[in-house]
Amino acid sequence: MMRITLNIIIVISITFSAFTVIYIKHLNRLINIQIEESDSDLANKINEYKVLLNKKSKIINKELFREKISRDLGMKLPSEEKIIYLNSVE
Repeated sequence: MMRITLNIIIVISITFSAFTVIYIKHLNRLINIQIEESDSDLANKINEYKVLLNKKSKIINKELFREKISRDLGMKLPSEEKIIYLNSVE
């Protein structure tokens, strides 16, 4: 009787251990999926940030160029309304 009880306890503990390992692996997969999604989201945000930095640098360079022209040469770039286009028709 003692031996049967011991065998049943061993079988139950092995079964419990197996299910615990399977559950932990399942949780690990879920966490890895969340990490991959977070990495993907972070990569997208970094790319958006780079695009915004590029736009910012273009705007700053344009303004610095205008300031340099007006300061060094005493010239001002005309606004688009003041530019006159001429057609050269033969």
